[in-house]
Amino acid sequence: MYLSLLLILVSFFLLKGILQSDSKLKKYVILITFYLNYFLLTVYVLFNFLSGDGINDAIIFHVKFGINGFGVNEYIIPSIIFIFFNLIAFSSSRIFLRNLTDQKSKLITNRTLSLTILVLSIIFNPFYKDIYELLSDRSNNYQVDKNSFYEQDIIFSDTRKNIVFIYLEQIERTYLNEDLFPNLLPNLKTLEKQSISFTNIDSPRATNWTIAGMAATQCGVPLLTPIASENSMSGMDKFLPLANCMGDILNEESYKLHYIGGSDLDFAGKGNFYKTHNFDSVEGWYELQNKIKDKNYRSPWGVYDDELLDIVYDRIEILSKANENFGLFALTLDTHHPNGYISASCENKIYGDGTNSILNSIHCVDELIGKFMEKFLNSEIYNNTTLVLLSDHLALKNTASEVLKNANRSNLFMIFDKDAKPQLINDIGNSFDIGPTVMSFLGANTNGLGLGRNLITNESLSLDLNINEVIDANKRKILELWSFPKIDQGFSISIDQLKIFFGNRYINFPALIVLNSSNEVDQIMFDFYYANPLSNKVNRLNKNVNFIWLDKCEKIFINKFINNNKNKGYCILLENKKNSQFEVIAAEENRINSAYLKNFFNNE
Repeated sequence: MYLSLLLILVSFFLLKGILQSDSKLKKYVILITFYLNYFLLTVYVLFNFLSGDGINDAIIFHVKFGINGFGVNEYIIPSIIFIFFNLIAFSSSRIFLRNLTDQKSKLITNRTLSLTILVLSIIFNPFYKDIYELLSDRSNNYQVDKNSFYEQDIIFSDTRKNIVFIYLEQIERTYLNEDLFPNLLPNLKTLEKQSISFTNIDSPRATNWTIAGMAATQCGVPLLTPIASENSMSGMDKFLPLANCMGDILNEESYKLHYIGGSDLDFAGKGNFYKTHNFDSVEGWYELQNKIKDKNYRSPWGVYDDELLDIVYDRIEILSKANENFGLFALTLDTHHPNGYISASCENKIYGDGTNSILNSIHCVDELIGKFMEKFLNSEIYNNTTLVLLSDHLALKNTASEVLKNANRSNLFMIFDKDAKPQLINDIGNSFDIGPTVMSFLGANTNGLGLGRNLITNESLSLDLNINEVIDANKRKILELWSFPKIDQGFSISIDQLKIFFGNRYINFPALIVLNSSNEVDQIMFDFYYANPLSNKVNRLNKNVNFIWLDKCEKIFINKFINNNKNKGYCILLENKKNSQFEVIAAEENRINSAYLKNFFNNE
């Protein structure tokens, strides 16, 4: 990154030599190339600040899925800096062009050097490398175990236990390292001695952000989406509907399932994930705000952890009295990168000299978890309830990153079970292994789930294989877990709900439905926030691809060069490329159904 920036700056000062002696067209081409490269580098720098890992699956997922519910406060200044530097670059280009002279360049070496450095700045720009790795399909390059995707019939014993899952936002096991962070987590350090603690849990590809960590630990799969097809998934009614997750398995056993998280459920589709996988109650900020004492007491992300953990414990007590097996999954918030937040109950409790904000926050949450666990472990509830404390994912770039980068990092994973002997397990594992391992403590015979393995009875795929290569080899199978609704199950439009129904499935619109050679759904693309407009996606489709596009009428009219200013509602465009036919129909007419579509697209 720094090398590319240096080369860009050097090429800026040398470019004048080549531009002075060339045509106006060549000048513009070179300058556009220069500033496009500069702009993409600044995009990389911004995303690298957000993720701590450049442009990765997490960045692509959130760009595609939408960022509703995002806690933007800590990213206002970086965004302003990003805009500022790009405005300077744009202004400089105009001044630079205006001041160009027609004098001949005296040195041919200046010309060669200028172009060489410009090319090198493009080659070393990390933006292109990250995008290439995300878009490339590398599955054909690896020879791995073809049976790595584990599927089995899961049977529970008669003495099944309840389960409480508490994801600690970005609190990884590395923070327990006393050499790096002395006395940072005294309560978790003490609690570990009462747990089965796994010390070597890695985060594979597409698992290192919250919803991806949840999918990995509960379903045994990474959160891959079809990036190349620009499938945002934001308008889908189901989230990984074909994945077999802990929620689906426990629901089959009549567990009452609850999710409690302090942030907006819309962010990254968390709410949709839990609803898809059979949770009875799914609560985020808007559902919880009436349960806190002061609605104004909230962080930019939502409910503070002191309030959240009180709500979680009260819910555990209520569920334990219902004489039914239950599962409660919760997510804390205060330790969100880059700076963290401090709950009011420990405002005066700082870590060390108090100058590192994220460590102050982690130290505070350690105290809150200590109090929570003291109540739980000393209650009768613990007799029949297994509790798990775990990272949702490794910490992203924060105020402690300079220390973390020197460590051998791993996720936190502790199981508290009254009938199990406390121990440290140093076997190699990964996020996928957590779900099947935990369910074995509940009375289930889980040897594996997806790409995960029960670490008590089996070896992790990470032991003998490169887990990221295993992911690449199973990429097609993982993508198929998203599942699209089928036209032959029904097709109707609800203007009031802004939905297209396919039998009992639905998607939100505006939407672009791309059909395969059998005229069934192959891809679905959505408009959301500031995404690439659907009109552009229509224009970029292969010339032989049939599609259905439902959007504002004026957008469709403009795209098809139709002069019509009367209809301000929604229209549906059907396009049969094979017969070079299209039809635009007002959506409120509601006369399109599966038979109509079948006749239109199969009409020779």
